[in-house]
Amino acid sequence: MHLEKIRAVNAAELTTLLHQAYQSDEILGIHFTAAAVEEEKVIAHLKTTPVFGYWIGGRLVTTISVRLPWSANPGPFQLPHLGWIATSPAFTRRGYAKKIIEEVISKYIQQELHASAVTLGTASEHPWLQQAYQTLGFQPFERVRKYADHETVYLLKVLDVEALTELKNNRLKKLIITKKQRG
Repeated sequence: MHLEKIRAVNAAELTTLLHQAYQSDEILGIHFTAAAVEEEKVIAHLKTTPVFGYWIGGRLVTTISVRLPWSANPGPFQLPHLGWIATSPAFTRRGYAKKIIEEVISKYIQQELHASAVTLGTASEHPWLQQAYQTLGFQPFERVRKYADHETVYLLKVLDVEALTELKNNRLKKLIITKKQRG
């Protein structure tokens, strides 16, 4: 199993994986857009957003995308933003999501992009996702109500403290300072 960039030719398989993986969130009453994303939107996403995956036996089992600040669908803080983190229900509880997050951060976000930090968002009502991301070094730093069915919590993982202080995003700087003051 190794990290590969997902191409448009894999759009149907990626769409199916997203629908299957996010079904458990739907059951919880949390409706992420990936749960019902159409294949045409997946193709458009693949054209503008780096999307990575792990395959086992020729089958896509885990995926992650990296929304870039300069892309058509940037993250909220002028930093790389992880999304579409999904594992096939047949392959859960094997650490694949953790592994792909760590590998994409190390090999792509740090080594290629030289980013000072990375963000992701999830539903604060989800029973275990926020805690899982925190075990990977992400820290919650902002909550917003974007959708009627859940509150989004944004989490930040600092990769280079010195470079992060040079970031020209005043909103993010203010949130970081406020978070430090609160302890």
